[in-house]
Amino acid sequence: MTANLSRPGMTNHTATGRQGMTARIRAVGERLSNRIHAAADDHARALDWEVTQTPGRFGLSGRSYRDPRFAARRRTLQDTPARTDKRHE
Repeated sequence: MTANLSRPGMTNHTATGRQGMTARIRAVGERLSNRIHAAADDHARALDWEVTQTPGRFGLSGRSYRDPRFAARRRTLQDTPARTDKRHE
């Protein structure tokens, strides 16, 4: 007969079991996040926008949407010489 050495509050989980549980929880959060953002992602891609997945809390991720025309506008502004204000000479 073996003695039961478990104490209240102690679990029989191993490190591998916890990692597996964490991976499953993250996978569920990722699937949920993808479902939540699916319509907005499709709309953004239809407009040829860039969709970037961002990290979030509790395994849920966010999204960042960017219209590539803004990059072209930024390049145009960078290529333009800066104006100098002659009042401050």
